[in-house]
Amino acid sequence: MWLLRKLHTYAGLLTFVNLAVYGIVGLSVFWLRQPDRAAPVVRDQNFTVQPNLTDRQVAEQICSQLHLSLATPVQQFAIQHDSANNLLLDFRHANGRDRVTVLEAEHRIRIETSRNTLARYLYTLHETTGVFHSGDWRMQLWADYNEFAMWSLAAMIVSGFAMFLASRWGSALAQVSLGAGCVLFAALYFWTR
Repeated sequence: MWLLRKLHTYAGLLTFVNLAVYGIVGLSVFWLRQPDRAAPVVRDQNFTVQPNLTDRQVAEQICSQLHLSLATPVQQFAIQHDSANNLLLDFRHANGRDRVTVLEAEHRIRIETSRNTLARYLYTLHETTGVFHSGDWRMQLWADYNEFAMWSLAAMIVSGFAMFLASRWGSALAQVSLGAGCVLFAALYFWTR
């Protein structure tokens, strides 16, 4: 029983930051539905496309030049062309979005930068798991922690239920708490569907 309590306590501690982010995101859903009011910052920068490069190679070169490590690896959906056949790159990352238009004939790029609000930033962290493979070590570290914290949460739930069964089954308060928790969980599940 002592080992089970230790497991439960440490699993809860390891999950705390993760649950705090999830809680803040849950409370900020209202603000996530609001459209972004800030206009993107537009700037031009000199850039010459080297001959015989693919669109992906140009995108990776621009991503590196603009220090957008959070947007790596460059996804295929981020590489497009506009109606004038200019290369259009749409880099989305935790900090926001950078839309880059490659104006090859003019030897420059036009960068439209939009920054995420705190709520959108936390939402991005909330949805990032171990399946996410970032080119940035900080985002990958968070993704791995997020995955680990979810498993720790499962361990905390299982160990808490095991402790309940082992020590408190006869307690009326424990039975009422278990019943109320199950009913509340089911109600929230069906209410949010």
